[in-house]
Amino acid sequence: MRKSVLLILAILFALSFQSSAQQCVRDSSLLMNDTLFVSPAPYTAANPKYLLKVACIGQPYTQSITIKVPSSFTFQGILLNITSASLATTGAVTGLPTGLTYSCDPPNCVFNANTLGCVLIKGTPSNPAQAPDTLDLSIKAKVVTAFGPLDITFPGPIAPGNYYLILQTAAGCVSAASDVNNPFSSIKNAPNPFADQTVFHIESDQNGEFQFNVFNLLGQNVATQTVQLSEGYNQFTFNAEHLANGAYYFVLGNKTGQTTGKMVISK
Repeated sequence: MRKSVLLILAILFALSFQSSAQQCVRDSSLLMNDTLFVSPAPYTAANPKYLLKVACIGQPYTQSITIKVPSSFTFQGILLNITSASLATTGAVTGLPTGLTYSCDPPNCVFNANTLGCVLIKGTPSNPAQAPDTLDLSIKAKVVTAFGPLDITFPGPIAPGNYYLILQTAAGCVSAASDVNNPFSSIKNAPNPFADQTVFHIESDQNGEFQFNVFNLLGQNVATQTVQLSEGYNQFTFNAEHLANGAYYFVLGNKTGQTTGKMVISK
């Protein structure tokens, strides 16, 4: 009897964890921004950043997208008052790889004016033949105005740019694995994206020699260098003159642990 109770509790805990892991998370900072209507922001020439999470073949994936529905907006020079915006509960998000789908919060995918709607892309990419690739996603919505319904697309005229989703092979994702015993308080590189050189700024919890490795989307090691770090603030320069444009992963670590990150080369 006791084993049965423990089993039921374990199942309930697992279901609860799975449910919480697949909740759609709104970006409330959109409420303070008069120019952005979706978050993460699309990839544009002025902001060439891949802001959607990388998807890996065979690994569970979730990505929340927040849509801010204003009370009015200008379309083709005409100011339109908005009642609501809505998505079809299936088929509204195009360009997804096999194994990924979406849901909305609220579940009917109807977002009233002056609210933040949420779309959750979820699932497990399952077709290795589709990776590696950079997929161009779009969200088709319908806006209800005083003049009738209007079909719009995100990204599009209201939110220009592209939603690029990097789909990675299982092998390629090994280089982008989660941090293991992360020996750093913080690490970032600037500029990012960059052309030939970028500077890494690191707050290290340890002294010693560390290996810095760079991987492409196929999981191939394309650059390696050894860096000497001291406890506290450090910086070093990475030269990428020999690398082509695109997204890359870096791994910085030693025998005790490592951290990973993403950078984009754009020449």
